[in-house]
Amino acid sequence: MSKIYYFSYPILILAFLISGSIFSQKNNLKTSSTDSLFLELKVKPNTISKVESLITLYKLAIKNNQANEAIIDEAIIVSEKIFYLKGLGESYDRKGLNARKNNDFNNAISYHKRALNYLNKTSDTLLIIKCLNNLGVTYRKVNLEKEAFQYYFQALDFSEKFKHERSITIALNGIGNVFIDIEEYDKALHYFKRVYALDLKNNSIKGQEYSLSNIGECFLYKKSYDSAYYYINNALDLTKKYKHKASEAIRYNLLGLLFQKKGDYMASTEYYKKAIPTFTNSNNIRYLSNTLINIGKNQLNLANFKEAIDNITLGLNNAKNIKSKENITLGYKSLVDYYTLTKNFKKALESQKIATTFKDSILNESSQKSIISTQIEYESAKKDKQIQQLALENEQSKNKAKTTFNKLIIISSISLIGIIGLLYLLNLYRKNSDLEIEQKNSELQMYLNQINQLKDKVENKSSLSKQYFIEKYSEFDLSKREIEVLTLISKGYSNIEIAEQLFVSQNTIKTHIKNIYLKLDVKNRIQALKKIGI
Repeated sequence: MSKIYYFSYPILILAFLISGSIFSQKNNLKTSSTDSLFLELKVKPNTISKVESLITLYKLAIKNNQANEAIIDEAIIVSEKIFYLKGLGESYDRKGLNARKNNDFNNAISYHKRALNYLNKTSDTLLIIKCLNNLGVTYRKVNLEKEAFQYYFQALDFSEKFKHERSITIALNGIGNVFIDIEEYDKALHYFKRVYALDLKNNSIKGQEYSLSNIGECFLYKKSYDSAYYYINNALDLTKKYKHKASEAIRYNLLGLLFQKKGDYMASTEYYKKAIPTFTNSNNIRYLSNTLINIGKNQLNLANFKEAIDNITLGLNNAKNIKSKENITLGYKSLVDYYTLTKNFKKALESQKIATTFKDSILNESSQKSIISTQIEYESAKKDKQIQQLALENEQSKNKAKTTFNKLIIISSISLIGIIGLLYLLNLYRKNSDLEIEQKNSELQMYLNQINQLKDKVENKSSLSKQYFIEKYSEFDLSKREIEVLTLISKGYSNIEIAEQLFVSQNTIKTHIKNIYLKLDVKNRIQALKKIGI
């Protein structure tokens, strides 16, 4: 039987590729439609509505498997230009989701972190909650349980305060899964049962399937096999009833693991085999590789060594193709068992060394990613602080302009009353000399000119304030670091103080200053500051 599955896997994959080509023309039409909509949006004025339309288009492209990063990058560019912090936050969060989907977890963390920095400056609590949950998921993917807990619990706290049950469910499931990862199964059960209660209350069928399966998995690891079978089998019944084929295959995989743990290898293999067609048709290589390796493990215990090595090798190769570290480790451990049972101790030792090395590399990578995530947080916060400061100054400028405009209205009203009074007096004293009337008309004209000048000044102030930061250094082609150095020079900092402020050596600062002098075509600090108008 296993030989049939071993050879049918490539055939099913070929069928999957052929069926994909049938829909290629339809996908090309979708791509063309997305591209044309994007081009239409690009030429529109930079507004909040444009940013939100770009984000919506990006989500649609992702849904149609036609991801186009240029769309969301344009949303970020426009948001920066109009200081739209919510747009920046949502855009970076979306980039993080797509990076995570592509297993690019380092960039996913970076994007979600940047998103959170922006969203924390807004009042959109739901977007903040989503971003916190996304960070929890991503940190769990790289085995950083401490950070995953931190963000999941923050998301749970916000969700409960605002009674947003979908976000509560996501956070609770995430927390439960992290507790499974660190083998604290009783705590995981507590959170999964809370989710199940919410699923029953809201009549969420898919949620109930997922929760029952999670609860069953906890009992499996606790070696409470009867309870595990009860919950997983109930989850399987729901998936069959509502024809959720992808979920059904995952339940079969879990039941296969359950019977393997119980030592019933034939029953375990039968459940695993039931999952293979669905995993193959959906191109779910991660689960397929796990299933094949576990079938091989069962066959080892049944002394079917030829079939065992075929399935273990196929599963291990698939795991290597998608770089699934857990399944690669499982595959090499299974090879150790195979070579030990077949008395090929040299190869058993080689496989054991590879398995151990690979397991250590996973731990080292997790540690390295923890350091990287800290660096990402620092760099992102530093970069985003500048934009947030500009947005704050822009808002202050708008408020100041609004206050000035209100004052102008009051002044105008008072002036208008004064004009009416003057006209009334002129009517009473129209017998006065023409010279006196001429003088009063001149004064009146002067007041009106002052009012118009004030109005023009108010209207221009906002745009000048915005352009000041953009145009100040652009004409000199200075780098970001050179701008920082020049800014500190304008504040009177010495080379030593600048080096301490930017955490670099004095020689580096001297190099930057030399480059600044060359680009500005000056010889000293005073000339440089004069050149840029400070």
